[in-house]
Amino acid sequence: YNLEIIKEFARNPHFIQYLVLTVAVQCALILHGKRNGFGMLHYTALAGSLGGETLIFAKTSSELVKNAILKRDIDDLRNPISIIALIMTIVTALIQLQVLNTGLAKFEALIVVPVYQTFLNAFAITGGLVFFQEYRAMSKKNTTMYSLGLIITLFGVKMLVQQRRKSVLPSHVE
Repeated sequence: YNLEIIKEFARNPHFIQYLVLTVAVQCALILHGKRNGFGMLHYTALAGSLGGETLIFAKTSSELVKNAILKRDIDDLRNPISIIALIMTIVTALIQLQVLNTGLAKFEALIVVPVYQTFLNAFAITGGLVFFQEYRAMSKKNTTMYSLGLIITLFGVKMLVQQRRKSVLPSHVE
Protein backbone atom coordinates (compact mmCIF):
# COMPACT_ATOMS: atom_id res chain seq x y z
CA TYR A 1 0.00 0.00 0.00
CA ASN A 2 1.32 3.45 -0.87
CA LEU A 3 0.57 6.78 0.79
CA GLU A 4 -2.31 7.65 -1.54
CA ILE A 5 -4.06 4.34 -0.89
CA ILE A 6 -3.57 4.70 2.86
CA LYS A 7 -5.06 8.20 2.73
CA GLU A 8 -8.01 6.75 0.85
CA PHE A 9 -8.39 4.00 3.47
CA ALA A 10 -8.30 6.56 6.30
CA ARG A 11 -11.06 8.64 4.66
CA ASN A 12 -13.32 5.63 4.11
CA PRO A 13 -16.66 6.23 5.91
CA HIS A 14 -16.71 2.61 7.16
CA PHE A 15 -13.32 3.07 8.82
CA ILE A 16 -14.34 6.40 10.32
CA GLN A 17 -17.48 4.76 11.75
CA TYR A 18 -15.40 1.88 13.10
CA LEU A 19 -12.88 4.25 14.67
CA VAL A 20 -15.60 6.40 16.26
CA LEU A 21 -17.30 3.27 17.62
CA THR A 22 -14.02 1.91 19.00
CA VAL A 23 -13.15 5.21 20.71
CA ALA A 24 -16.72 5.42 22.07
CA VAL A 25 -16.37 1.92 23.56
CA GLN A 26 -13.03 2.88 25.08
CA CYS A 27 -14.51 6.06 26.59
CA ALA A 28 -17.49 4.11 27.93
CA LEU A 29 -15.15 1.58 29.55
CA ILE A 30 -13.16 4.36 31.20
CA LEU A 31 -16.26 6.21 32.42
CA HIS A 32 -17.88 3.03 33.70
CA GLY A 33 -14.65 2.04 35.43
CA LYS A 34 -14.31 5.44 37.09
CA ARG A 35 -17.89 5.33 38.36
CA ASN A 36 -18.05 1.70 39.44
CA GLY A 37 -14.43 0.72 39.94
CA PHE A 38 -12.25 -0.82 37.29
CA GLY A 39 -12.72 -4.55 36.90
CA MET A 40 -10.75 -7.12 34.99
CA LEU A 41 -13.00 -6.71 31.96
CA HIS A 42 -12.31 -2.96 31.83
CA TYR A 43 -8.55 -3.50 31.65
CA THR A 44 -8.61 -6.38 29.19
CA ALA A 45 -11.15 -4.83 26.79
CA LEU A 46 -9.40 -1.46 26.86
CA ALA A 47 -5.94 -2.98 26.34
CA GLY A 48 -7.22 -5.29 23.61
CA SER A 49 -8.96 -2.50 21.71
CA LEU A 50 -5.86 -0.32 21.98
CA GLY A 51 -3.82 -3.26 20.72
CA GLY A 52 -6.06 -3.53 17.68
CA GLU A 53 -5.50 0.14 16.94
CA THR A 54 -1.76 -0.27 17.49
CA LEU A 55 -1.64 -3.01 14.86
CA ILE A 56 -3.47 -0.87 12.28
CA PHE A 57 -1.08 2.04 12.87
CA ALA A 58 1.95 -0.30 12.85
CA LYS A 59 0.90 -1.98 9.59
CA THR A 60 0.33 1.45 8.03
CA SER A 61 3.72 2.70 9.21
CA SER A 62 5.52 -0.43 8.08
CA GLU A 63 3.95 -0.25 4.61
CA LEU A 64 5.09 3.36 4.24
CA VAL A 65 8.61 2.57 5.44
CA LYS A 66 8.78 -0.49 3.16
CA ASN A 67 7.74 1.61 0.17
CA ALA A 68 10.29 4.31 1.04
CA ILE A 69 13.06 1.72 1.19
CA LEU A 70 12.04 -0.10 -1.99
CA LYS A 71 11.59 3.12 -3.97
CA ARG A 72 14.61 4.79 -2.34
CA ASP A 73 12.40 7.83 -1.81
CA ILE A 74 11.62 9.06 1.70
CA ASP A 75 9.28 11.88 0.68
CA ASP A 76 6.21 9.89 1.75
CA LEU A 77 7.72 9.51 5.24
CA ARG A 78 7.75 13.30 5.62
CA ASN A 79 4.00 13.47 5.04
CA PRO A 80 1.91 14.28 8.16
CA ILE A 81 -0.09 11.05 7.69
CA SER A 82 3.11 9.01 7.96
CA ILE A 83 4.30 10.91 11.01
CA ILE A 84 0.89 10.63 12.71
CA ALA A 85 0.76 6.87 11.99
CA LEU A 86 4.20 6.36 13.54
CA ILE A 87 3.42 8.51 16.59
CA MET A 88 0.06 6.76 17.09
CA THR A 89 1.77 3.36 16.86
CA ILE A 90 4.04 4.32 19.73
CA VAL A 91 1.36 6.09 21.81
CA THR A 92 -1.27 3.36 21.51
CA ALA A 93 1.33 0.64 22.20
CA LEU A 94 2.54 2.39 25.35
CA ILE A 95 -0.98 3.02 26.66
CA GLN A 96 -1.97 -0.56 25.81
CA LEU A 97 0.99 -1.93 27.79
CA GLN A 98 0.25 0.35 30.74
CA VAL A 99 -3.41 -0.73 30.88
CA LEU A 100 -2.55 -4.42 30.43
CA ASN A 101 0.16 -4.30 33.11
CA THR A 102 -2.24 -2.61 35.53
CA GLY A 103 -4.80 -5.34 34.88
CA LEU A 104 -2.16 -8.04 35.39
CA ALA A 105 -1.06 -6.43 38.66
CA LYS A 106 -4.63 -6.45 40.00
CA PHE A 107 -6.02 -9.73 38.65
CA GLU A 108 -4.88 -13.28 37.90
CA ALA A 109 -2.86 -13.67 34.72
CA LEU A 110 -4.67 -16.96 34.00
CA ILE A 111 -7.85 -15.02 33.36
CA VAL A 112 -6.48 -11.65 32.19
CA VAL A 113 -4.30 -12.98 29.36
CA PRO A 114 -6.94 -15.07 27.54
CA VAL A 115 -9.58 -12.35 27.83
CA TYR A 116 -7.11 -9.69 26.66
CA GLN A 117 -6.01 -11.90 23.77
CA THR A 118 -9.62 -12.37 22.70
CA PHE A 119 -10.30 -8.63 22.65
CA LEU A 120 -6.99 -7.99 20.89
CA ASN A 121 -7.84 -10.51 18.16
CA ALA A 122 -11.39 -9.21 17.79
CA PHE A 123 -10.34 -5.57 17.45
CA ALA A 124 -7.22 -6.26 15.36
CA ILE A 125 -8.97 -8.50 12.84
CA THR A 126 -12.10 -6.36 12.60
CA GLY A 127 -10.02 -3.18 12.38
CA GLY A 128 -7.87 -4.68 9.62
CA LEU A 129 -10.93 -5.86 7.72
CA VAL A 130 -12.41 -2.38 7.86
CA PHE A 131 -9.29 -0.20 7.41
CA PHE A 132 -7.73 -2.21 4.58
CA GLN A 133 -11.21 -2.81 3.11
CA GLU A 134 -10.69 -6.56 3.08
CA TYR A 135 -14.39 -7.01 3.79
CA ARG A 136 -15.02 -6.13 0.12
CA ALA A 137 -13.45 -9.41 -0.99
CA MET A 138 -15.43 -11.47 1.54
CA SER A 139 -18.35 -13.54 0.37
CA LYS A 140 -21.58 -13.54 2.36
CA LYS A 141 -20.61 -16.97 3.68
CA ASN A 142 -17.22 -15.69 4.90
CA THR A 143 -18.83 -12.63 6.48
CA THR A 144 -21.39 -14.82 8.23
CA MET A 145 -18.72 -17.27 9.43
CA TYR A 146 -16.48 -14.44 10.69
CA SER A 147 -19.40 -12.87 12.56
CA LEU A 148 -20.41 -16.23 14.01
CA GLY A 149 -16.82 -16.94 15.07
CA LEU A 150 -16.58 -13.55 16.75
CA ILE A 151 -19.83 -14.12 18.64
CA ILE A 152 -18.76 -17.62 19.74
CA THR A 153 -15.39 -16.29 20.90
CA LEU A 154 -16.93 -13.47 22.93
CA PHE A 155 -19.50 -15.87 24.40
CA GLY A 156 -16.65 -18.22 25.35
CA VAL A 157 -14.87 -15.40 27.15
CA LYS A 158 -18.07 -14.56 28.99
CA MET A 159 -18.36 -18.18 30.12
CA LEU A 160 -14.69 -18.26 31.15
CA VAL A 161 -15.06 -15.12 33.25
CA GLN A 162 -18.29 -16.35 34.85
CA GLN A 163 -16.76 -19.76 35.64
CA ARG A 164 -13.69 -18.12 37.12
CA ARG A 165 -15.84 -15.87 39.31
CA LYS A 166 -17.74 -18.90 40.63
CA SER A 167 -14.52 -20.71 41.49
CA VAL A 168 -13.06 -17.66 43.25
CA LEU A 169 -16.17 -16.74 45.25
CA PRO A 170 -16.66 -18.45 48.62
CA SER A 171 -19.22 -21.26 48.57
CA HIS A 172 -21.14 -19.87 51.51
CA VAL A 173 -21.58 -16.51 53.14
CA GLU A 174 -21.98 -16.16 56.90
